[in-house]
Amino acid sequence: MKQSMYHLLLSILLISFSVLPTGCRSVDAISNEIVICLNGEPQTTDPQLACDTPSVRVVNAIFEGLVRLDEKGNPVPGAAESWEVSADKLTYTFYIREDAKWWNGAHVTAHHFRDGWLRAIEPLLEYHEVSPMRHLLFCIEGALEYAQGKGTKEDVAILAVNEKTLSVKLKNPTPYFLELISNSVFMPLYTEFYEKQHINSSNITTYGQEAKTIMGNGPFKISSWDHYQEIVLEKNYSYWNFENIHLEKVNFKIITDNWTAFAAFKAGEIDVVDITNEIQKEELKNGKAFLGSYYSGHTLYISINNEDDILKNRNIRKALACSLDRKALVEEVAGNSSEEAYAFVNPVVKGVGGSFRRRAGDLFSDNDEEKAKSLLKTGLAQLDLDSLPKLTFIVDDRETSKRDAQAIQSMWKERLGIEVEIQVMPYEAMVERMEKKNYQLSLMMWAGDYNDALAYLDIFKSHNPYNMTFYSNEKFDRILEEAASQEDEKKRMDLLIEAEQILIEDMPVVPVYYLCLDYAINPKYKGLARGKTPIQDMDLYWTYIE
Repeated sequence: MKQSMYHLLLSILLISFSVLPTGCRSVDAISNEIVICLNGEPQTTDPQLACDTPSVRVVNAIFEGLVRLDEKGNPVPGAAESWEVSADKLTYTFYIREDAKWWNGAHVTAHHFRDGWLRAIEPLLEYHEVSPMRHLLFCIEGALEYAQGKGTKEDVAILAVNEKTLSVKLKNPTPYFLELISNSVFMPLYTEFYEKQHINSSNITTYGQEAKTIMGNGPFKISSWDHYQEIVLEKNYSYWNFENIHLEKVNFKIITDNWTAFAAFKAGEIDVVDITNEIQKEELKNGKAFLGSYYSGHTLYISINNEDDILKNRNIRKALACSLDRKALVEEVAGNSSEEAYAFVNPVVKGVGGSFRRRAGDLFSDNDEEKAKSLLKTGLAQLDLDSLPKLTFIVDDRETSKRDAQAIQSMWKERLGIEVEIQVMPYEAMVERMEKKNYQLSLMMWAGDYNDALAYLDIFKSHNPYNMTFYSNEKFDRILEEAASQEDEKKRMDLLIEAEQILIEDMPVVPVYYLCLDYAINPKYKGLARGKTPIQDMDLYWTYIE
């Protein structure tokens, strides 16, 4: 599973700092520069392979796809100045700007986009790396077959009609296609540059691993990359819209410890930092920093093995869901601006007339001990049991995960008398157990790859490899299939709402909360877009200094 879906809060340390004035660093003298904290080293700047948050943040600044998302998350022209959609909604024709260029001034062509997309879906990339986001291209005719080794590159319906025209044919109408292609996996590949990259002794390419081994076409370019220290970007004057890019320099400081980053922010050494707890928020409330929050796109949930002898009972699952006090979990455990989840689809997702979540509403209530006890009693009777045996709850070894799990464990013990054993392990080991069905309960997070309710609900379809609940409902599957190709926006939204209602009625997972991330920013910076989509938690395109 992609790492970005598990962007969790850092651990809370009981340390206090005195508040220092911000905006006093020496680099303030440099015009139009912003310093941003990254909480980890980017794994790559290769857009076909990027999936962790630090990598995606950098890639979105140095590359540009056919479309980009505006401040409200709507698709607008990017490298393509315009496009046409056929009457049957299957064929998209994109017209690439004449002035769309790579950093070196070479023109971006339709062939570069075709090469990048085909590289993402190759059965096995040249140097044994498979794109973690390749599934996003499977809506294109022939893409899945090619990825499975059942077809050829020529069978994939991506055609460079000429240097500046790209034609794409879909298997079925895909209403969210324009938003989908804003994902970094759809960025172009400067083939001429890529093919010249050095191959090391382990037969691994250096492409995207150093400042000099990547070539982008976005509003910024990499000027230096000091690994585990900083990545410095500068304005790309070859970019077609460089006149409207206000920042001259972006300095991504890599600071893995949040309290160290917080201290640097208060000292005026960085301009943007994530805030992970109430202590930090309180310290900044009376200062000059601007405090903001945004939905990360992640839904924290308890994954349930629906094939387990005990948990296959729906009433047992619903008892677990109804007994939790989500408000207390958010306020007393998470310690941030997260919001209690009474459904699965995240509030960041758009819908007809606004938010999908606002239209669909809450689908269940919580903190109801009597209802939970009644559901448990019914479930036990159906299973012919007097009480539940001890349940196992596997979680990854991050402090936030352990804290959430312990609070949930306590609530189930106190309210339902259920004994739950927490087993802590590395994330990779946890996923391996889930894949083998060797678990009962697990604490997970999910963020959609694109801004659509389908990106959240589709993972619970039968036979989806991400469906590690092993939930199966034919009606749920059928409704999602219909929604995937439904052209009428209102009808489509109604179908997705119905699908989510079925999901929550069956409760194969227990939604806990929608992750909101808090951050502080030097107030002189305006227009920093955050949390507009699940995949782009930061966009510097509109940022300027007031």
